[in-house]
Amino acid sequence: MLYTWLLIVGLAAGAAFAVDDDTDCCSAEDKKEVLFMWHQVWHSSHSERKVKIMKAVFDDLLSKHPEVKEVMTKLGIEDEEGPAFRAYVIRVTHGFDLIINLLEDPAVLEEQIKFMADKYGAKVGLKKSYFAAVVDSFEEILPKVSTCFNINAWNRCLHRLSLAISQKIPEE
Repeated sequence: MLYTWLLIVGLAAGAAFAVDDDTDCCSAEDKKEVLFMWHQVWHSSHSERKVKIMKAVFDDLLSKHPEVKEVMTKLGIEDEEGPAFRAYVIRVTHGFDLIINLLEDPAVLEEQIKFMADKYGAKVGLKKSYFAAVVDSFEEILPKVSTCFNINAWNRCLHRLSLAISQKIPEE
């Protein structure tokens, strides 16, 4: 089920981004901004808060992209209030947390992106747009729970990660 999160997220420094356009690179300052904001919101003592945030992210995602529900139904998590969905949300949270924290280690991040790109590129039913859609939903929700959300740093880093992770997924 973690693969679906990363599929939907994928949500996914330096050369690891596999994007040729340097005009909106994820700079060292951007990485610091994203990591600071993320750690503020995602402190380990906030596990119930994490679930609520991820639930809000998924509510936003599903309201804007109802077609994603089909992927989730295939996983048996159509009940958004049930324990299977909650467990799924927690797995997604951990996957997203991993990617963001690897911003500080470009070599490991690059390997993780390669792994994810290979893994998710082979999944039937995935769409590149799902990765960007999850990043956009985080962008919608996180400013509501963070006093220092930097949308520009977020976009420069996370959209590039999502492009890199989804690079092997066929176009819509």
